[in-house]
Amino acid sequence: MRNISLIIRQELVKHHDAKKAKWLENYVKHDIKSLGIGIPQIRSIVQRVYNQNKLNELSLSKQKKLLNELIQREYAEEKLAAIIYVQLYLKDTDVKFQLSMISSWFDKRWVYDWNICDWLCVRLLSPLVDKYPKQTIAELKKWNKDKYLWKARASLVPFAQCKTLKEHLKVANEFSTFLIKREERFCKTAVGWILREISKSDNNYVKNFLDLHKQFITLEVIKNSQKYFNY
Repeated sequence: MRNISLIIRQELVKHHDAKKAKWLENYVKHDIKSLGIGIPQIRSIVQRVYNQNKLNELSLSKQKKLLNELIQREYAEEKLAAIIYVQLYLKDTDVKFQLSMISSWFDKRWVYDWNICDWLCVRLLSPLVDKYPKQTIAELKKWNKDKYLWKARASLVPFAQCKTLKEHLKVANEFSTFLIKREERFCKTAVGWILREISKSDNNYVKNFLDLHKQFITLEVIKNSQKYFNY
């Protein structure tokens, strides 16, 4: 069998843009490395390689191996290719398979910056919350108290962009209450993001949350959570 992950990586390198790469690296920080390639190009490459190599005929285990090979690579675009692949071709596979695979990505420290973490949350986990709430939330509850910053953040961020947020306010509150007490900036900003979305329909909830946990609130959280306030 051809080395598909290598083929995808070689195709990505062909579109390397040093200027865009430098901008993204400076923007994201966390020592992330970039090839400076946009999402449309990454998606096009994934689709072309998928179709040309008939990857739909691969077993799930072989596709998982391919995705693991991509997500562990050093460049952001290689990791994004793995996420886009799941979004395009594996979104209807067993929810336990998806959650187990994604969970392992965090456990192996293959996700280590907010850009990849949040893209993964919005593109893969938010739809799972909407479609399989019981199974997905049960898994995210485990992540919420994980010591690894990015896995803990990923327990909450998906709710901000899911279509069924109003149905999960109790869980979102539980997760937010735990994360806001952590010292890491990106645990706190996850709370600010969810508060911002809740504020679109309930300013009072946000005000009460900020007041109740004021000893843990940062100015950044306040700014984010009040972005859409109606004073």
